[in-house]
Amino acid sequence: MKLNKHNWFWIFTLAVILILIVSQLIQDGVFMDGMLYISVGKNLSDGIGTFWDQSFSKTSMFSYHEQPPLYGGLIALFYKVFGSSMYVERLFCFVCFSGVAIYLTKLWKAIFKDSETKQFTWLPVLFFTSIPVVFWAYTNHVEETVMTFFALASVYYSYKALFNSERIVLNLVFAGVFVFLSSLTKGVQGLFPIAAVGFYWIVSVKNYQFSKMLLHSLILVGIPVLIYSLLFLISPEALESFKTYFGIRFVNTFNNVGATTGNRFELLIRLINELLPLAILSLLVLILSKKQKVKDLILKDGTKRILWFVLIGLSGSMPLMVTLEQRGFYLVTALPYFAIAFALLLAPRLANLFGKINESSTGLKYFKGFSVVLLIASLVFVFTCIGKAKRDGKMLQDVYAFGKLIPRGEVVSVPTEMWNDWNFQTYMVRHNYISLEVNDTTNNYFLIRKDLPASLVPSEYRPSAIKLETINLYTRK
Repeated sequence: MKLNKHNWFWIFTLAVILILIVSQLIQDGVFMDGMLYISVGKNLSDGIGTFWDQSFSKTSMFSYHEQPPLYGGLIALFYKVFGSSMYVERLFCFVCFSGVAIYLTKLWKAIFKDSETKQFTWLPVLFFTSIPVVFWAYTNHVEETVMTFFALASVYYSYKALFNSERIVLNLVFAGVFVFLSSLTKGVQGLFPIAAVGFYWIVSVKNYQFSKMLLHSLILVGIPVLIYSLLFLISPEALESFKTYFGIRFVNTFNNVGATTGNRFELLIRLINELLPLAILSLLVLILSKKQKVKDLILKDGTKRILWFVLIGLSGSMPLMVTLEQRGFYLVTALPYFAIAFALLLAPRLANLFGKINESSTGLKYFKGFSVVLLIASLVFVFTCIGKAKRDGKMLQDVYAFGKLIPRGEVVSVPTEMWNDWNFQTYMVRHNYISLEVNDTTNNYFLIRKDLPASLVPSEYRPSAIKLETINLYTRK
């Protein structure tokens, strides 16, 4: 089978995805926030909690409302269908990434539907995958991985309605539905795609009247409002769930209870750092191609299209600076639009270059060989990662051992110094549904880290002879 030049770049892109995401995704060990979300979803699949009133453990967040419920509901469905293996949650996260990649290619084709440049579908996918916080997020199961898919789908349908004038009302309705799903995943953060119509009016790609902008905005904003209104009307549980969510999350957020920084501009600095490699690459390409006569293959008003995507990316990231709870992975939902913007900037230069490459050229032959070797090497690397742990390896050995020693659903005691060991606590819930409780001497088991003094162990417990890696096990006398 003869492959064109773009197919070979897709092979290269696939190899990059395997190395940066799949190889890490299949290994054991997950960042605490991700394991918390996974644990809640796993409990839901086991019948612990309901969709609108999910649950983490018997002793902590038994009624879990730190986030809206869609992530937990979706991953619970995966457990129901595919079983309880850790590879089920890995599959879930990879499906979310694949969905983003698919919509990036669909959006690219919508932009270049009548141009040869539409074959560069691999370019925005490669750019998105190569951003450091992106491949970190998709290997640690944060909720932004789901929200990114829904938000991008919304922007795709908005683009078709606004730029391509295709079934305007229907596509805006679809966009509104995906805004609803995005917000049902991460709350207010998921609403940023509703700005798409307003930004289209700002960049003024066409003779876009203000009255029409208001009408289209009404559709895009009205759909999620309508869905939420109907939902709250027919489901008191849903209304109560969101009341609790806003009461907990917003009060804590704006009181800086979960503050992670003292610098309100940290996310902006982080965004610049994450995009710096793409910015440098783009600058180099622009400098090298400065003297070339480059045909404008971005179509009419290409600069304004780039600006539209940049504005959407900023709307998905900069409002988060209103609080001091700022984490790098919050940016993931905004990064597809910057990836597309950079890809659009380079597309005409690359298209010009591709037009000069002969199928039988030596350079292309070397690239083909390199891509095949890289793909094979990446597959081998992925298989060597199976069964390994990318983090918390020794701790996980103890967690699995406790699953065999302690009955499922048990509450065990720990010293106060271990209550904030959230990695350990979430692993124990996810794999064993064992809850931790501080210094309650009525429980049958007491756990303590090996680096803590034995004097913290209450006199009611005696040491177990079981050899463990990081945690000592004690049983009641």
